[in-house]
Amino acid sequence: MVRKLSIFAAFLLALGSAAPAHAQKAITLNSFKSSPLWPIWVAQRQGFFAREGLTVKSTYTANSVSQMVGLIKGDFEMVTTALDNVVAYDLGDGSPTAPKNADLIAFMGGNNGALVLVGRPEIKTIKELTGRDLAVDAISTGFAFVLQEMLAREGLHAGDYKLVPFGATGARWQALQKNQAAAGLITPPLSQIALTQGYSNLGAAADVLGGYQAGVTAARRDWAKANPDAVIGFIRGYRAGLAWLHMPANKAAALAILIAEIPETTPELAEENYAMLIADPKGLDPGGKLDAAGVKRVLDLRQQYGPPGRSADLGRFVDESYFARAAKP
Repeated sequence: MVRKLSIFAAFLLALGSAAPAHAQKAITLNSFKSSPLWPIWVAQRQGFFAREGLTVKSTYTANSVSQMVGLIKGDFEMVTTALDNVVAYDLGDGSPTAPKNADLIAFMGGNNGALVLVGRPEIKTIKELTGRDLAVDAISTGFAFVLQEMLAREGLHAGDYKLVPFGATGARWQALQKNQAAAGLITPPLSQIALTQGYSNLGAAADVLGGYQAGVTAARRDWAKANPDAVIGFIRGYRAGLAWLHMPANKAAALAILIAEIPETTPELAEENYAMLIADPKGLDPGGKLDAAGVKRVLDLRQQYGPPGRSADLGRFVDESYFARAAKP
């Protein structure tokens, strides 16, 4: 009897001392679906976000308008997007349908966009784009200014071509295929697929512009302030996914993840993406940190090609305090 009681007491003691299970914080992340999301997919599959107490659900956008309006309205908590979108909608220069009370911050970097200006097969040079329709996500936000700068450096200026908004990379690629546009900036792996099908490589934005902060992770400032642990945990999970990708022993598993997430990716294209984003130091931003010079380039291009009279301090759009806390050992 005593032995039974002692066993029962031990059971109660063990039950009472067991750490309570903590509920995971659910976050919805909205993105343009492309291979630079690789560290996020790894973090989801390898449990790096879960280790930080997060459940991250990925949703994908058709265009920057629906993405940024959704973020401002609170349809999702975070986005991975072009830094210029964060700047434009914070300044009120985004879609006329967007609320004007946006207060947005980029809190983590991503990549330089790996943007390639892809032309239809019959287009061999940028100068041949004179008088043509060119595919963009949106005319006054995102990578439209990158495209304008690439064209300007080859002597083409406003009035020499027409920018036509089609939406995300997939929609721009379809526009080229349907001959609705002569060229457009395309991200991998679709840019690689296009080139293997005989479409023309008219130049890489990174080669033309040098440093450019294309992709970032962003949120509403008020949400981030109210949920600092979630922001920090997301950064840590992402950084763990990025570190995992850089381990040579994980390469085969990494390629399988990319192909699973984007089935159009062949094994050969997956290898190319790995070389471009992981093996190349100029691929994904090291450690996920924002590139100060690249951020400045974004603001400079907006001042040059965006609405006149617009200038703003970098600190209005970027808050690296969360990253600093997440990066501490």
